[in-house]
Amino acid sequence: NLLQTSIVNLKNAEFAFKQAQNTLEEQRRQLTFQVMNAYFQVLRVQQKVEIEKISVEEAQENLEVAENKFSLGDANEIDVMEAENRLSSDKLALMQATDDLEISRLNFNKVLGLPLEFPFELTDTFSVEPLIISLKESIEKALKNRYEMKKTEDDAELARIEWELTQNEYTPQLEKKKARIQLDSARLDLEKMKREISLEINELFRDVQEKQANIHIAQKKEEIEKETYRIAQEQYRAGLLSTTELLDAQINLTQAQIEATDAVFNYNLAKRELLKAVGEELEYHEEESAERAEG
Repeated sequence: NLLQTSIVNLKNAEFAFKQAQNTLEEQRRQLTFQVMNAYFQVLRVQQKVEIEKISVEEAQENLEVAENKFSLGDANEIDVMEAENRLSSDKLALMQATDDLEISRLNFNKVLGLPLEFPFELTDTFSVEPLIISLKESIEKALKNRYEMKKTEDDAELARIEWELTQNEYTPQLEKKKARIQLDSARLDLEKMKREISLEINELFRDVQEKQANIHIAQKKEEIEKETYRIAQEQYRAGLLSTTELLDAQINLTQAQIEATDAVFNYNLAKRELLKAVGEELEYHEEESAERAEG
């Protein structure tokens, strides 16, 4: 360009540099999202392991009660076998959850670029912080921040400059028509990109709202199942409930606890999906990421 100065060439160079910067920022956002997603996945499975541990303890307690009732003649062998089977099933679920936790920890280290077996302890917990941004604001920020939007705007601006340069008596009509077609096409692409991004943000925003509403439902269900199981234990000890009914109540409680955990996880993931789509910087602080253990 030093030997042949051209406003088109200069603009091409300028836009190429801007797009390189935007690409870098987009890669940073993508990586931040991957780290946060992997972080939350470890938290999610950690909680599931704790739930399964409690389930095993309760199953062990129920088995001891069944064996005691059997020794007193208040229960039969089937009751004891059902309780034993429930304990074995819960132990298997705990083993599977522990394996899932190990895999999620390996994946977290992989995303961070650390040795897979590198030890760490997470210092954060799940939270249900409301999304403080409206749908209109989300769309406006997405149209301003998104990498694809910036690139399409630059393409439209470059097409406009090229068209303007043809607006003189020395440019052949064919070149003028070609430049006009390219400008119209670039403007159509820009409008199409605006609609696509607006639709995407609409869908993600409503998904966040649905998942936030589901948290209350899941937590309420957990409370109900917890109380149901407590009553079932008392009724079973009093001989008013069968072993099968007690174990069913325990299964329902465990499932409700897992669903409540997943509801919070899914909400946080959906919220960060929206923020990523909006092009906002995700909140991520080093002191809240992980407390590394020595060795």
